[in-house]
Amino acid sequence: MTAQLRDASTAAEAVEILERDGVVRIPNLLSAEQLETVRNDLLPLMDETPSGSDPYFAGTKTRRLGRIFKHTRALDAAATSTVFLETAKHFLCPPKGMWYGQDRVDETPTMQIGATQCIQIHPGQGLQPLHRDDSIFYTVHPGKTDAIGMMFALSDFTEENGATRVIPGSHRWDDERMPEIGETIPAEMSAGSAVMWLGGTYHGGGQNVSADSVRTGAILGISRGYLRQEENHYLSLSIEEVKELPEEIRGLLGYSASNPYMGWVEFEGEMADPRVVLGEVEGAGLLAGVDS
Repeated sequence: MTAQLRDASTAAEAVEILERDGVVRIPNLLSAEQLETVRNDLLPLMDETPSGSDPYFAGTKTRRLGRIFKHTRALDAAATSTVFLETAKHFLCPPKGMWYGQDRVDETPTMQIGATQCIQIHPGQGLQPLHRDDSIFYTVHPGKTDAIGMMFALSDFTEENGATRVIPGSHRWDDERMPEIGETIPAEMSAGSAVMWLGGTYHGGGQNVSADSVRTGAILGISRGYLRQEENHYLSLSIEEVKELPEEIRGLLGYSASNPYMGWVEFEGEMADPRVVLGEVEGAGLLAGVDS
């Protein structure tokens, strides 16, 4: 029996499905107004973006635009939605007991957004190699999840136009098992919907065999706050651009420290939360700016 994508509308449903399948679809995550706005913001930029030159992974008939939060505010609500963040917290933020001298403390890591890209697959683009997103962290499988990916459909995703292909259950495989395209299913969905997968779930862009249908999606990757981000937002965005972003988005882009002491900056002789650089935190002390 061929595996099928299962749908969720709440974080609890998404967690249950992800634990079993490693991938879940979230129908209609973007409202009609949000979808229209993000299209208006991003599609003109995609028209000016050249196709890639990498025939193996990135594709030569695929266009990729990073720095999503520089270009649109229309994805803010979805990126900070309960179904996304609470689901991610379940997998990425388990508390861990630590000793500080004779004090036993449970510390909980934060989360951060890694890659942000608008991706267009044009007719004639072949299959992307199947891969795991958490390979960049050298994650050992099976085991804990270090990252979660979410793809928003800005156009309808069909098997013909290159819908992302996924292998449900592959997050439970070890690192020796090779994924095969025959084990995949297309993550078909209507524009405005999203598909979320665990970092250990094998997936890849589909082959666009249509005559004229361009598959457009926006991807957000989220990982544990103490890991290096895939996209270097500190160099991609200026401080002034970051200051224009909503506070929660700034934190997710890495302008916050992960408990207990990861990512601090020196400020007035103290280890400080990086939010002091943006003028958000009164008092430079790290513990004054980070929940513990």
